[in-house]
Amino acid sequence: MTPLKHVMRGIALLSLLALAACASYTLVPAAPATVANFQVDVNDSWNKANKLLIESSAPVAYWTSDGPALDSILFVGGVKTGKPILTVGREDEVKDKLLFRDTMTSSEVVELWEATMTKVFKTTLAEGKNVQPVKFAGMDGFRFDFNYVPKDEVDRKGVGFGAVKDGRLYLIFFSGTKLYHYGLREAEAMHIIQTARITG
Repeated sequence: MTPLKHVMRGIALLSLLALAACASYTLVPAAPATVANFQVDVNDSWNKANKLLIESSAPVAYWTSDGPALDSILFVGGVKTGKPILTVGREDEVKDKLLFRDTMTSSEVVELWEATMTKVFKTTLAEGKNVQPVKFAGMDGFRFDFNYVPKDEVDRKGVGFGAVKDGRLYLIFFSGTKLYHYGLREAEAMHIIQTARITG
């Protein structure tokens, strides 16, 4: 199977972040937007999932440009200490190791994200790396790169940004197919992330 056919096959399957597999989408126009406790500047049109299959103690939003199997931006707007970043199903079934603590270092948050990806999204590989301190959402935060392989076996790459404010964890993730869509939408997604400010 050629790489292009492999990607096209992936379109028909669930991706890691196919959080709204049967949901409808609403156009997010190129304009300032408020989403999941963030204010961002959108420089190109994206599509917001109207219903998610995941849950969190924080507001969560999921955007895609070309489709959930190809690219995505995930906003997580303020995870409380002692709570998981994301869950599917009953929260009391989540193990303690998947809970955020406001005393965690940035590297520990990245490890928590890896474990969350593996459990919640059923990936066969989830690896975070290159953790660096950066300014994010107007605060001292961190960024990291990650790779993952969901059940459709199409390699994907991503970048995550996070910061803790008043004991809550704020995160934005961008990811896409490693072969094509990550590079295609990277500039647009990074503009959104770099203009993010916390509103709540």
